[in-house]
Amino acid sequence: MLHRSPRIRQRLILAGRVFALAGVLIGGDAIGRPAMPPDSITPDAITHLRHPADVILSPDGTQVVFELDDAARPDKPPKTRLWTRATSSSGHMVALPGSLSGDHAPEWSPDGRMLAWIGKHDGPVARLWLASSPGAGSHAEARLLATPPGDIVLFRWAPDGKTLLVLTQPQDHPAASGAHATSAQKGARLFLVSLDGRHTRALTVADPAVFDAAWAPDGRSVILRSGDDPGLDAFWYRSHITVIDLGGHELARLPGNATAVHPSFSPDGRHIVYGVFAADGISGEIRRYDYGDHTVHPIGADWSGSLRALHWNADGKTLTALGIADVTPTLAHVDAASGHVTPTTPLGGEPYEFSMAKDGTVAVIASRPDDPDNVWVIRHGQAARVTDLDPQVHAWRLGTQRIVHWQSKDGTSLSGLLVLPPGTTRSIPLLVQVHGGPYDAWSNGWLGSWHDWARLLAANGIATFMPNPRGSDGRGPAFARATRHDWGGIDAQDILDGVDALERDGTADAGHVAIGGWSYGGFMAAWLAGHSDRFRTAIDGAGPTQLSAMALSTDVATGFLPPYFGDPVRDHALYDAHSPLFAADTIHIPMLLMHGAADARVPPDQSLMLFNALRARGRRVERVTYVGAPHWFGGSVSPATETDVQERVLDWLRGTLLP
Repeated sequence: MLHRSPRIRQRLILAGRVFALAGVLIGGDAIGRPAMPPDSITPDAITHLRHPADVILSPDGTQVVFELDDAARPDKPPKTRLWTRATSSSGHMVALPGSLSGDHAPEWSPDGRMLAWIGKHDGPVARLWLASSPGAGSHAEARLLATPPGDIVLFRWAPDGKTLLVLTQPQDHPAASGAHATSAQKGARLFLVSLDGRHTRALTVADPAVFDAAWAPDGRSVILRSGDDPGLDAFWYRSHITVIDLGGHELARLPGNATAVHPSFSPDGRHIVYGVFAADGISGEIRRYDYGDHTVHPIGADWSGSLRALHWNADGKTLTALGIADVTPTLAHVDAASGHVTPTTPLGGEPYEFSMAKDGTVAVIASRPDDPDNVWVIRHGQAARVTDLDPQVHAWRLGTQRIVHWQSKDGTSLSGLLVLPPGTTRSIPLLVQVHGGPYDAWSNGWLGSWHDWARLLAANGIATFMPNPRGSDGRGPAFARATRHDWGGIDAQDILDGVDALERDGTADAGHVAIGGWSYGGFMAAWLAGHSDRFRTAIDGAGPTQLSAMALSTDVATGFLPPYFGDPVRDHALYDAHSPLFAADTIHIPMLLMHGAADARVPPDQSLMLFNALRARGRRVERVTYVGAPHWFGGSVSPATETDVQERVLDWLRGTLLP
């Protein structure tokens, strides 16, 4: 996946959201935020929407603990603090006793009596903190649990609640010379830590990097997802699953290159569910591994959607899963024996993880088209929102958001989302916003953030069309791999066919259509700027423009582009044929290029090359870079930066798209 990744707690690899929180409880669940008119949809108002994450449900299903961000300073990335709330309809969310700014990754003990999390209370090193359950009536201070050297990346409670499996990352101590040898990178290490903190033992692991871990039900072995180096390329594309005993001896190695889906044992220890890449190297599959006879069986092969996370149910025969079908995230029931998937509860937004209590109650971060991310609890198939983090949004005047369908020229049925300005449905200036990935999808939920521009643009008279062309997630593996060897081909035609449909029905003003997006969306904006005359302007946010150079300079070099285009040296002609840079002569519309200056996924030279090529040809082009910003801005840049991105998009479209 080119543009972003789900928050899967592996902070060893991903600079996830790290936020500061200094608000107080003010009625309901609203906490301090910048003052602004209640119905104001501005870039700053969207930037300051709350973003919960890592929701964890207590084993008895009565409480949730979750991370919540706050932009304490406009010039610094936000941090998190932990909050808790009863899952019943009564009560308010409160700051977790003992938690401080920067705390994250909470985990309940198996009996629900203790809560542990990662934080830096006493200095620069991430340590493990322990406190009584917030529901136990105790407000004792959190205590530091003695742990091995290094920053804690993740931890897992043993089934008996007496031991923790702890993953640490060595602290970075740059050489005085400033030299850095890529081949000398060090990965994370595993330790067993007793709950009293008196006993710590290193767990021998054959691979130099560990990315994820889970206990077997009997507490005698663990599943590891590991790789031969600690980089993102190994993390996403070249990791594998093994089972080892507590002496470090390998008991089983599961077939296939693992995806980031969390692996887990069935309650009886006889089966393992895990994720692997399909043979095409593009899409993912879920498999059940039978520990007794070492056979592998598909999960969800008969379902047209995509599975993202799974938890075993107490019966050991079924699982609860989270997936996406077309544009709708959904919970699903999975029969472990047959692999059959039955969708149960539709959700909204972009959920990639969920937490589940012993009785099957589920907690998840989700949204609705008219309401940003909140904590939702699902019991017996009934979903209820248990937080209201942004009540000011209820006063915003929002236009219609709807799912749209159209057919491609070859008859393929396609879908996407359309967000309209309030009070208008005909002949509207239109931005076509393409998602990242390409193996990702727009999902029906709240569409207002630094990179989801639909709600901001609708408030300013511009409609946004968000298509899921071939290559997208949520429609099965054949749909996902349809763009192999063909970026800018069938996917671009699918998008143009969608624009045609909106122009034919009178929604879009044919003379005022723009295209834009981030990452792969930026690629498509640049590609269509040089291969179509349908658009008045294009916005390329951190998009690849010279694919062979991108393939050899990205932090996911071996795993991302080669499945689509082959070896970037040997097959450079195919890469070049699908590179927007080489269509610079045919780009005549104004272009806005935006890029993080610290982007390791799509290096900033990708936009610089296109900028220089267009400027040399006398085209109207503007390039904006953000110092210190990575590829995906969310949570890793300051609020001022997120606001600036939206302001520039809005100002650019006002000047180039609107009549």
